[in-house]
Amino acid sequence: MFRVLEISLGFPTVIFTTLLLISLGYWAMTSLLGLGEAPELDLDLDLDVDVDLDIDAGGAGAGGLGAALVALNLHLLPLSLGITLISLFGWLSSVVLSLILSGDDGNTNALVGLAIIAGSFFVGILATGRVGHMLRPVFEVKRAVRRQDLVGRLCTISTGRVDAGFGQAELVDAEGGAHLVQVRCHTENSLSKGSKALLVAVDEDGLFTISPDIDALT
Repeated sequence: MFRVLEISLGFPTVIFTTLLLISLGYWAMTSLLGLGEAPELDLDLDLDVDVDLDIDAGGAGAGGLGAALVALNLHLLPLSLGITLISLFGWLSSVVLSLILSGDDGNTNALVGLAIIAGSFFVGILATGRVGHMLRPVFEVKRAVRRQDLVGRLCTISTGRVDAGFGQAELVDAEGGAHLVQVRCHTENSLSKGSKALLVAVDEDGLFTISPDIDALT
């Protein structure tokens, strides 16, 4: 244990130790002051915009950085969390490599130290990218489905009849979410429970107008 502490405070691991302490201090201050994610909002926005622009530019010039971030999955995590994880994995890698590569006196020469820094940083990026890939569903921003987005989709009638003043139907949106909506049909029809119909319009009150004619779709 003392050896690990000694390595953590010595070259080259002290670099990752410092980064990790700064990251932990940031999270501690964030929790105590109730700042949430506000401090990193602008940074995340800038990163997302840069990545998008770089990809659109076809990876030319500075676009190579954006393409690299995407390839390594680093764009999937908030910036502060990404830096924290790189620091953590880099620190772990640096400690292990220092234990293996340190000399008999326990010290690491400058050349080996620089190699450990580069290797640990690389391991930290790869490991953080892997975590980003696994946590991708957690940080995905899903757009709320609007009523207008449901227009044009097929629904299944859930009531015994549908007319100009009564009716309900069930449907699934493009994201896989289920909806129970109020529907109206202003034409004569034989719709009943289990029948298929097409949502053709929606009014301000959330009432959907449906059409029993779905031949055009099939």
